[in-house]
Amino acid sequence: MLSHYNITKEEGITPCDKEDGTWLVIQKASQKELDDIIESYHLPADIFISGDTAEEITHFERMGNGKLGKLSILSLMNLCADRTLPIEERLEPLIFVFAEDFTLTFIGDNSDFLEAFLEKYAKKITTAEKLCGYIIKLTYTHYLKELIEIKKDIDDLDQAARRTTENKELFRLADTQRTMVYLDQTLQGQKETLDYLWNETDFPDRLDDENLVYNIRLRQAHAEERIVIYRDLLDTIGGLFNDMMDNHLNHLMKYLDSAALVISFPALVSGIWGMNTGGLPGKESKIGFYLVMLLAIIVSIIVFLHLKRKDFSK
Repeated sequence: MLSHYNITKEEGITPCDKEDGTWLVIQKASQKELDDIIESYHLPADIFISGDTAEEITHFERMGNGKLGKLSILSLMNLCADRTLPIEERLEPLIFVFAEDFTLTFIGDNSDFLEAFLEKYAKKITTAEKLCGYIIKLTYTHYLKELIEIKKDIDDLDQAARRTTENKELFRLADTQRTMVYLDQTLQGQKETLDYLWNETDFPDRLDDENLVYNIRLRQAHAEERIVIYRDLLDTIGGLFNDMMDNHLNHLMKYLDSAALVISFPALVSGIWGMNTGGLPGKESKIGFYLVMLLAIIVSIIVFLHLKRKDFSK
């Protein structure tokens, strides 16, 4: 699907016909449509190859173009809000192609980014630079919202690690760690791209909105800081789960060893009285069996009480 918009200082972003459009949005396009766009605008043949994969590398590059003149290509990653999807499907590439009077944006097929963006910022976008700036700001807002939810998961896991080692909680820990790994690697790669955009290009000057740049960089810093903190917390919780499992195993082994020791004394008594040798007391008595059983029970009780009172932590 191809959507055409016009960006003006008076009205912001408004839908329009193809001929009047200065912003083309590509989403859920067929391969033929993508090939036609690449051919029509003389774009690199591989520009959309990784357009729907979480492993897409964020980058910024400049190149010449026979159709549009000088191009700037910026690739970023957005995060879908649907937490029922695996993290690989939630990370969505956003690819921008900036020309002098034309902007092209590729959005992942399953993304609901465009609707939310236009609803919130359509009237504020007066230039292509502001379009890019507000999109970056919204993506980091999505990351921060996700990190707030992850903090809730971490708090739940921390409490669970103190009372249980059930597989369900361990699976939740593994899923949360997997999400954090993807977010960490994504934000690290995006940080390098945006640092280059802020420091090595004239984009901030053309954007001409210090407040917007400050808000973007503030959100970026908060997201990166929380990623580091939350990964450390997850490592701590993982260690706590391991310690709790070791502690439970130690208690289990203590119980099993104590039970084996208690059982071994009756076995010893019965083994001695089961020898085929003479001289054992009670051999000729009618109540000899009961006396041996009583002795075994008494010895077992004595051993049990001794083990129960003994402090094995010393």
